[in-house]
Amino acid sequence: MAIDLSPFIENTARLPSIPRVVTRVVTLAQQGEIDMQNIADLVASDPALAAKTLQYANSPIYANDHKIENLRRAIVLLGLNTTVNLALSFSLTSSIKASQSSGLHYPLFWRRSLLAASAALELGRLSGERALEELFLAGLLQDIGMIAIDRLQPEFYSELQSDQVFHQRVREYEIERMGGDHAEAGSWLCKHWGLADRTTLAIANSHRPTVFAKGDRDGLFVRCVALSGVVADYLIFGESSDARNQLVLQCQRVLDFNLNKIERLIEVMHDKIPEMEVLFDVKLTESASQSKLLEEANATLAAINIETLQRNLHKPTTKEKTSTSTKLSREERYDPQTKVFSRKFADGYIPDAFDIACRTDRNISFMLLEIGNLKEIHKKVPDADAYINDVARALEATVRSGDVLSRFSDELFLIIIGGATRAQATMVCQRIYDAIETLSTPSKKGPLGGVSNISIHASIGVATHGGEGEFNSAEDLLNAAQSALFTAKLKPTNRIAEFDQE
Repeated sequence: MAIDLSPFIENTARLPSIPRVVTRVVTLAQQGEIDMQNIADLVASDPALAAKTLQYANSPIYANDHKIENLRRAIVLLGLNTTVNLALSFSLTSSIKASQSSGLHYPLFWRRSLLAASAALELGRLSGERALEELFLAGLLQDIGMIAIDRLQPEFYSELQSDQVFHQRVREYEIERMGGDHAEAGSWLCKHWGLADRTTLAIANSHRPTVFAKGDRDGLFVRCVALSGVVADYLIFGESSDARNQLVLQCQRVLDFNLNKIERLIEVMHDKIPEMEVLFDVKLTESASQSKLLEEANATLAAINIETLQRNLHKPTTKEKTSTSTKLSREERYDPQTKVFSRKFADGYIPDAFDIACRTDRNISFMLLEIGNLKEIHKKVPDADAYINDVARALEATVRSGDVLSRFSDELFLIIIGGATRAQATMVCQRIYDAIETLSTPSKKGPLGGVSNISIHASIGVATHGGEGEFNSAEDLLNAAQSALFTAKLKPTNRIAEFDQE
């Protein structure tokens, strides 16, 4: 399903536009014979743009011995493509502001866009892409579709609130509500503006970096733009360990960067931030607004919006079957003993979660944990129910924020892990297994009631859709997890197994 572009086509007057002076610069630059003096005269007619052009020409990027005060000389130094892309970048960041009714967090939007623009340029430099200034512009505009959506539907992003910090969450929300994402809207808008085909192509595929091989025409350009958003998120999240792991993983996957090159990228980005803050008159490091947003986001992440994830990616008609999980009462949604999600809830949620993961190109893993000797525990432990509750609490404390835990049967728990690679999902399994092993240590106050002749026989099987393995349905993925669980139960120790399709 693709986004419906008709509202954008029918309401172009409400969409962001390129300032007239910059439009004339772009038009003049596309002509066969170019007079640099005419370009300089046009830029000079916009004092703010002229000042920014001179400022950029005198920045440390060009390391000139003498200060450049002549606009024509600055444009000759920068080159025509750089001048055009800078004019677009400066004008759009300064002219597009939030409206009073906007639900989009504009400071966060421009902070991420400018960090991504700088990252796209550096990724291009490190990977050998020549069109660096075009990369800067494409990186800057890769999310411009969010502005277009906000202009047509000012309340659209209000429901996300602090979740706007999580860019993948934003994209999932757009697909659920509109059938497509801001990359599609942004690509159309840039075509409407008459920007270069390569820029439009990179924006359209900014969340699909591997659609083009690096050796394809524009393949490296597209990959640099897509990866630039990951770099921006790493910096926005204060360079947390999780964000760093994601950055390293994506840099290796998309551009084959080794760790030395990744460290160099991070170092250069740190050096560039003060320069970008001066050029664009914006705070790119954590501001009070961003700090508050992150605090709110982290506080709500553990209570991820299940209702949003449950929605079908289109509004069902009266004849269509609605999701089982949306029709359950609160009592039915939770297991009465452990208070984690119930099997009924999981049965309805599983196909929805798998469908959303497929449509948003996001990995999803199903993990099954079985307590193999639960019957023995019930016979030997005075309060076996309290024990299983302790297991559930240990699982809740160990799974990642945002993952979904349900009790699938008396002895079986299902954990749905979103957005993790196969290796990361296995790491989660190991962490959970170790936590259950800790519970097995007999103690007078422990879940086994001080019984010393019994331990917990836990086994874990996991299967991951995406990356190295693809499944046709949620049922196939769940069957794969069950197959992995059977394999794990045969192991003498560390009973963890991941499904291997080979």
